[in-house]
Formats: sequence, C-alpha cells, structure tokens
Amino acid sequence: MLDTAAREAADVHFDNPTRNSHSHSNVPLGGVPRALRESAEMAGLDPIAELYNEALRYASEGHLRLAKERLQMLLCMKPDDGDARLMLAKIHVAGQRWQDAVAALDEATNCGAQVPMDLRRAVEDHLRAEAAAEDEERSAKRAREQGEIRALRQEARRLRSENAQLVGRTSDLEREARRWAWTTAGASMTAVLFITANLILGGGSTEAVVVEPSDVAMAAAAEAPESGEAVEVEANEAEPVAPASATTLAQRAKAALEAAPGLDNTHLEVEFSGAAATLHGDVVTARQRRTAKAVVGGIQGVDSVEADNVVITARTKGSMHEVQKGDSLSKIASHYYGDSTLSSKIYKANRGTMRSPASLSIGQVLKIPAVD
Repeated sequence: MLDTAAREAADVHFDNPTRNSHSHSNVPLGGVPRALRESAEMAGLDPIAELYNEALRYASEGHLRLAKERLQMLLCMKPDDGDARLMLAKIHVAGQRWQDAVAALDEATNCGAQVPMDLRRAVEDHLRAEAAAEDEERSAKRAREQGEIRALRQEARRLRSENAQLVGRTSDLEREARRWAWTTAGASMTAVLFITANLILGGGSTEAVVVEPSDVAMAAAAEAPESGEAVEVEANEAEPVAPASATTLAQRAKAALEAAPGLDNTHLEVEFSGAAATLHGDVVTARQRRTAKAVVGGIQGVDSVEADNVVITARTKGSMHEVQKGDSLSKIASHYYGDSTLSSKIYKANRGTMRSPASLSIGQVLKIPAVD
C-alpha cells in the first residue's frame, strides 16, 4: 500500500512494453529464479553455496557492492536463507547503512538465523546516535533561524524608531520654517512702517534712507532669538558692505575650516571665482565633506560652494570605525559613504565578527571597505 502511494505521489507508471522471449520451455512455478537454480543443479552446480561463497570472498576483500549483488542473486533463488540475510546485514553495517542493516537483521531472525546480540546492539546504538545527531542538527538550525528572526525583528523595530524620529524632526523643521517666515514678514513690515514714519515726520529736510526689505529681513533672521521676540532695526545704522575680494574670501574660508570641529585628518583648499567657491582635497568621511561645504557656505559674501572635487578616502581606500552608542550600519554607511544603502558592504566586510546586520556592540571596531 505504501509502495503504491509512493508511486502515485511520484507519478511513476510502469507501462514499458514487454520484451520478446526466445525461451523454448515454459517458466515453471516459482519464476525464473527457480528455473535458473534447477538448471544450475542439473548442470552439476550448487548455485546457493557458490553464490554464498563468492559473496563471502568479495566481502572479505572489501568489495561490498559485488558481495551484496551475489547475496541478492542468492536470495532471489532462496528467499528464506537466514545465513545469507545475516551476511547481507553485516555488509550493510560495513557500509554504515544502519537502517538497512536493522531490516536485514529482522529478516534473518524471521528466517531462523541466530543473530549475535552484540551486532544488533551496535546497529541500534548507531541508529540512535544518528537520530540524536539529526535532532541536534534540526535544533541548531531552528535556533539559528529563531536568532535571525529576532535580529530581523530588532532591525525592523530600530528602523521604525528611526522613521518616527525622522517624522518628528521633519515636523519640527516645518514649524521652525513657519516661525522664521513670520519673523521675516514682521521684520519687513516693521522696516516699512519705520521708513514711512520717518518720511512723514521728517519732511523734506531729512535725506531719504533706502533700505531693501530683503536686507532687513536677512539681518533680522540672522539675529532673531529662538523665542520669537521682536527685533528693532535702525535704518539709519545700515551701512553698505563692499563685496569681499577672492583673496579675502579664501583667507576667511581657510580660517573657518581650520577652526571648524569634526574636520580632523582632512586636507582642503578653497578656490574662488567671484563669490563662487570650489573645494579641493580629500576628507575621510562624507560627513566631513558636508561639514566643510556648510562651513564655507556660511561665510558672508559666498554665494555657492562646489564640493564634488573633494575625494572621500573612506570610499576609495576604506577606513576603520569604532561603534558608538546609537550606531547602526545604515547610519555608519551614511557617515562614511554618504549613502545609507551601502550598509550591506560594511556587513559583508565584517561578517566574521557579526552574527547579523543588527548585532553591533559599543566599542566594536568595524572595517569600512572601499566602494569606489
């Protein structure tokens, strides 16, 4: 019944065409094996004994496959030969086929052979050991899978937390932008009212002072405290500022870069074409390049900063990083490469010391591989 179910499950059909037989005699009761045995005995051969002896000789010489084939031929002619089945069980033991060996020992016992108890115990012990090893392997695999699942869940929670922080930060920035917009509008309105009042009250004897509302707004935005308090702007104190020369801007940029924190181990130079600055040199991390660009861009008189010529050595040569509190592979990749999606590169380079992408510990030293 099991064999039929297995064939149906595998969709196996034994529908091969039969072969033409050239036999001149009918096959006797018992089939071809019995006919072969009777023919051999009529020719003066004892096939059962000869096959047993050949199997024994092959097994002694280590030819287990040939020995098993001879025993299978013997058992086709004499299925109830207990000694042959016992020898077949020993061959299975020599080949470490413990399940087949148990089945052969059971068949030998059913055929009346005396099975040594120590042989049966050895086979059963090996079977139990195999079963225990398989259970241990399944348990280890299950533990690894559960550990990976836990790590993935932790990474998912961390990503959700970072996403919530980013959403909150975005909301804060939007509120900050609206507050500065209202502050700028209030400062512009104050300047307009001041100029109007000066013109009305001062009459024609007072020289008109022209103040651009955008300039007043920029000054108010630069000096306005975070609390949103009103800032008084005296129009008569505004003095025109002469545009700085390229040499002066370069000196300011150099001094600002030297004083800026977080630019250790960098080599930067600034060139100016009018009010447009271009950074050259190399930095270790992408964050340092962003910092340098922001520092130069914050200098009065600088309209634009180009930093594409600055080489990030972490991308070209690699670097090392000591894990700090709050670090994650995506945050480290963004810090060094400027691209958080390259975190898989860092994980592959440190796979020998990391169980999963989320298994970071404070103080752990990571290799930052080159990616360009």
